[in-house]
Amino acid sequence: MKGKQLDYLNIGLMIGSFILAVKLPFHVFLLSYAILGPLHYLTEIGWLDNRAYFITNKKDTWILILLCALMTFGFAYKQFGQYEITKTWNEAIINSWFKPISDFMLHYERSFIFLAFYTAVMMTFVKKTGYRYGLMTIGLIAAYFLNGINAYTMIIGMMLPTVIHVYVFTGAFILFGALKSRNTSGYASLFVFLGILFLIVYQRPKPSQYELSEYWLNTMMQSKFIELGGQIAIFMGWAKKTTYLISTPNGKMLSTIALKMQIFIAFAYTYHYLNWFSKTKIINWHQVSKTRLTVAFSIWIASIALYIYDYKLGLAALFFLSVLHVFLEFPLNHLTFVGIYKELKTRITSKE
Repeated sequence: MKGKQLDYLNIGLMIGSFILAVKLPFHVFLLSYAILGPLHYLTEIGWLDNRAYFITNKKDTWILILLCALMTFGFAYKQFGQYEITKTWNEAIINSWFKPISDFMLHYERSFIFLAFYTAVMMTFVKKTGYRYGLMTIGLIAAYFLNGINAYTMIIGMMLPTVIHVYVFTGAFILFGALKSRNTSGYASLFVFLGILFLIVYQRPKPSQYELSEYWLNTMMQSKFIELGGQIAIFMGWAKKTTYLISTPNGKMLSTIALKMQIFIAFAYTYHYLNWFSKTKIINWHQVSKTRLTVAFSIWIASIALYIYDYKLGLAALFFLSVLHVFLEFPLNHLTFVGIYKELKTRITSKE
């Protein structure tokens, strides 16, 4: 598929994702996250591995994997008490010498995201090993002092691995592609991508038109993405804690701003996944060994089955994989922004 054809395909995918997100913001998000999400994680990690994760020394990836593992443990520790099969693990940790360590991991779990983002910069641009590890160590000091700051917690801890990853970084890829190709179709796709955000902001969805069955409501609450939307809206000053959810005789209903946030999240995640799969013949993510591809598809089928059995359990089981693909993509994100800067600088200097 040629570049222009891919741009037009992606414009169609954007519009389709937006329409579905407006009509069924909860269903589309939950299905996309459970079905498209795991396949995206698995195939992207394989593709990144074939390209040495775009870093100066592929062996450094152990740092990102370790940070992901530490964050996953903190997440798992919070979840242990909610399942019969793991309740005894939770009790064992609480009553053991390991509790102070687990509490430490929980207290600094947002710092693991910051450190992954920060160390990825060093892995990508600093070639000398001594300098690279020295600069990484400075990140530990920064993480210690930043921890607990509200803006840091929200932007780095909540938004970076979620909406920034699926919307801002996706937008950066679109912009970089358009600048490199200089195709009108590339700029058109960026215009549509940003235009949809404008439409989401200025539309007025009616809460009464988005009633959910008990199953879908419970599943949505289990995903915690309603909480994510609420925390972002409150942090940005778009809503108050007391008005984000509306009290009704039947329980809680989402406010207009809450629906906008959910439509945005549904669109951003759905298109993020579709954008990846649309580029199959451009970046050739499918060109990996048959063994790796077979393992990836086997895990994908198992993950879908797990989500069908218990959505909350699926979220917990796939947490490590979902975070890992975000961490491993950071070097590529950094290179993309540097590439955008270089392309814009070239355009500006050529006109002087």
